[in-house]
Amino acid sequence: MNVDNVMVRAVRLTKRYAAGRAEKVALREVSLAIPAGQFWVITGPSGSGKTTLLGLLAGMIAPTSGEAHLAGRPITHLRDHHRALVRRRLVGMVFQEFALVSGMSLEENLFLPWVPQGGAGRAERARARALLERFGLAEFAPTPVERLSAGERQRGALIRALVADAPILMLDEPTAALDSENVRTLLALLLALRDEGRTILATTHDRRLAEDPRVDGVLRLVDGVLEP
Repeated sequence: MNVDNVMVRAVRLTKRYAAGRAEKVALREVSLAIPAGQFWVITGPSGSGKTTLLGLLAGMIAPTSGEAHLAGRPITHLRDHHRALVRRRLVGMVFQEFALVSGMSLEENLFLPWVPQGGAGRAERARARALLERFGLAEFAPTPVERLSAGERQRGALIRALVADAPILMLDEPTAALDSENVRTLLALLLALRDEGRTILATTHDRRLAEDPRVDGVLRLVDGVLEP
């Protein structure tokens, strides 16, 4: 594999947590490389460390040892502030529970990441409008998110992750709350984004996603270790 073409890389990532007087190893020396413009899936049973691995790769949590690289740049040893800036520029994140704020409209939720910066700019607002149209949610922009269906909330969370136009999209269990029709809709959207050049990495225990032949690669994580 051409090193210059790798967008997401893990180098012997290990994560340990204190568990009382004992120690829990959530990940053990995980190494992987995701090429630019491809859609990869990390699968495995619940508790295997998938969400921890995604958090490490996105720079949201720090490893005990090892390194994560985004777009060829090591991010593990950056100061928290600088790592957050790199993450905002390079990674759009979709959380398992969507992380949408009840009592706020879908449109208001889309711009929450920009509140600390004084609000979204003209480019972000234009991109959000275009994505709402593309994903069939324009009419729901003023709707409180708690009144949306699971599929609509999932697409809303996906739009929020895409508003900054980051080249990498990471999703944690994106199909967990979806029926088969919504899985097909979401998968079609993700494949289209992949075909437009975005790098996508998703964790899942859902066979409907992990076994789809259009996915570029599948990694299996068991007890914190990637299977060969």
